[in-house]
Amino acid sequence: MLSAGAVLTITCAIAAAVDLKHDLLNNTNIDKRVLNRLTTFLESNKTIGQRELALLNKTALTLDLEDEFVTKFTKLVKQRIGATNVSDVNTSISDITVVTTAKSVTEDKSKRESKHAVEESPDYASSVVLASDLLALTTSVGKVKNKACREQGYRFLDGLLLNKRWALKMFDASAKSPQGLLFGSSYHLGNFDECVGIDDSEDGVAIEGQYCLATIKWKQDDETKKVRTGRGETLRWAVCVPSACNAEAVETFVSDVLANTVGNAIPTGVLVTEKDCYTRRPLTVTNLDVGYLSLILSFMAILLFSTIYEAYSLRRGNNKSSVIHDLVISFSVINNLKKILSTRQNNSLGLECVTGIKTLAMVFIIAGHACLFIGSGPVMDAEAWDRLVRDPANAFMLNNALLVDTFLMLSAFLFCRLLLIELDKRRGKLNVIPILLFRYIRLTPAYMIVILFYMTWLPKIGEGPLWENRMLLEQERCQESWWTNILYINNYVNTDKLCMFQSWYLSVDTQLFFIAPVFIYSLWRWRKLGPTLLGLGLFVSLLIPSIITYKDRLDATILFFAKEFTDIVSNYYFKEAYIRTHMKMTPYFMGLLTGYILHRIQTENYQLSKLMKVFGWTTSIVLGTVTTFSISLFYQEWYQYNTIEAAAYISLHKLTWGIANGWLIIACVTGNGGLFTKLLTWKFLVPLSRLTYCAYLVNGIVELYYVGQLRHPLHVTFFTVLANAISHLMLTFTLAMLLCLTFESPIHGIEKILLAKFVRPAQSDNARRQVSLESSRNTSQSKLDT
Repeated sequence: MLSAGAVLTITCAIAAAVDLKHDLLNNTNIDKRVLNRLTTFLESNKTIGQRELALLNKTALTLDLEDEFVTKFTKLVKQRIGATNVSDVNTSISDITVVTTAKSVTEDKSKRESKHAVEESPDYASSVVLASDLLALTTSVGKVKNKACREQGYRFLDGLLLNKRWALKMFDASAKSPQGLLFGSSYHLGNFDECVGIDDSEDGVAIEGQYCLATIKWKQDDETKKVRTGRGETLRWAVCVPSACNAEAVETFVSDVLANTVGNAIPTGVLVTEKDCYTRRPLTVTNLDVGYLSLILSFMAILLFSTIYEAYSLRRGNNKSSVIHDLVISFSVINNLKKILSTRQNNSLGLECVTGIKTLAMVFIIAGHACLFIGSGPVMDAEAWDRLVRDPANAFMLNNALLVDTFLMLSAFLFCRLLLIELDKRRGKLNVIPILLFRYIRLTPAYMIVILFYMTWLPKIGEGPLWENRMLLEQERCQESWWTNILYINNYVNTDKLCMFQSWYLSVDTQLFFIAPVFIYSLWRWRKLGPTLLGLGLFVSLLIPSIITYKDRLDATILFFAKEFTDIVSNYYFKEAYIRTHMKMTPYFMGLLTGYILHRIQTENYQLSKLMKVFGWTTSIVLGTVTTFSISLFYQEWYQYNTIEAAAYISLHKLTWGIANGWLIIACVTGNGGLFTKLLTWKFLVPLSRLTYCAYLVNGIVELYYVGQLRHPLHVTFFTVLANAISHLMLTFTLAMLLCLTFESPIHGIEKILLAKFVRPAQSDNARRQVSLESSRNTSQSKLDT
């Protein structure tokens, strides 16, 4: 067996001495530091196998070294350490053999201690540097084209041989041989903090650690690619390299390492982008960052002043009300906190149960988002996620789309119900332009604050293996597409650069909100034509998704397979079908229909018969249950796709869900909800309902932060997913409270004051009803916005 130290040192010395080759052949002296280093390692007793020897030969051949050069080089080594310790040195590269005198463990340890007394690392540290790894690294570093990266790469190799702590940290922080690869583990993240914490110098040159997460793609046949479960052919591999190396150099390096280890037996492709690499740099601040921070601080100052003013007014017992006083108080934390935490609701229309439906739907929507990001993020066992989605018991969490549809339905229901009341009071003379305008004012400020946060400070609030990749991508998307968000057209324009993955809903709701008055007015004006027009609209809303699904062979609904949702915005179904308004009209029309039916029931004082109640509850429970759990069918391994089945399901399951929710609303509002009414009118849900809009806005930050900072893959079980989902809920509503207190509630307070001041004289009934609705919710957050 060869001495590992001898072989490794000769290999590195050969690689480092290529530039000196000409001088060596002319019998010039080699660097004494190299010979000193050779002496130290030739005296070790580590051994190397035939595989490592073959790699050594391959390295020498790759470097194109002639036999004559190797012969002269080894003779210099023999002269340095004594011919008695080295023998049988052949001139052929393929027969390189160096034999060293075996030393006892005690002698070897004492020599290492004496020769490396100044080193920071423990004696055992160098043992982690495997011979095969060094051989591959030596060859790969030599092929790096970037000069600065190559030079620091050689310093890194020298540091490993000299047992330098910073070099060992760099090697230790990189991912080693994969564990659990056949188990489905596709994220090998190394040690992020150890890598980026490296900050040392070598011969006056600063060495900083840079963490890169390479994407390795294994070539698969077409049949394997069709499998939707698992994580596919992609493997994420962490590499810790010197900061001088750019993404291209790291990509070349990783490719060469793979070529040296697996050869051509397994075709691979390596991708490393600048977003995949991270090193700690000084914080850079742009003008937009400064402007955003100034805006936040200005609002904070106003909030502080308003809060102090209200506290002083309460202490003095000043209850006088004026426009200026009300405007100042609208920014007070005391005032807004009391509004949010209040459990009082307006009972005039009996719509208290809507509060509970909104709150519970939002809770499950956020939990569904958490499940999606957990399942598509780094996990130890990809099959565990597949097992969870196949389990029918978890179908409710997979039906996030239906819960979002519930919000669309509630939006249409409330708008229709309230507008019909106003049309009755105003005898059809109602200007809807102020309603549309104030809706925009109510939604946009808090929305824009969150968008600006994505555009400025989001990438600067943390770090992690996936941080740069996820956060910078989000920032770039928002910087390019923010204007589509505030115009509420981002579900059709720049969909491949969607800013805030959940923001599509606001665009869908707003677009439908603008066309809803046409149907609502026809329902009020024409008793027969109105319902006919609404029925036609509902039929078209069912027909369009079915035709598109059949024509394009789309899924029956959005299916959360982990490998297809690593980046949800790039998912074809999501951006081309799921977020489109024409695919989401059915629940909205069902909401309009529910609002119209309830209006007729209440205005005509219609009493539901016992038979109707039994039929309604039976139908609602059956349809709701079937719709909820039928989605698990499409996740089963034995399921075979059928276009007709998919086309029918995409529309009918929305219709049946709308029927189930429509009856629930009507039954609860008319006092026939039983236990459901008690649950949905539970006072604990009232404060949460006022935070649902802000919770929807900030939830994306929580999910992105979770994935970006995750240091190790998660072991997926029902318990771990549930625990993380609950924590995401808590964090989301906490951030929602801050956003609501700072921006949403103050803006809403100003809106109410202006509405009462300027709109009421012309539209007193409308203004009063609008204010009454808002008073029951106190903020506009709770309906996304209905």
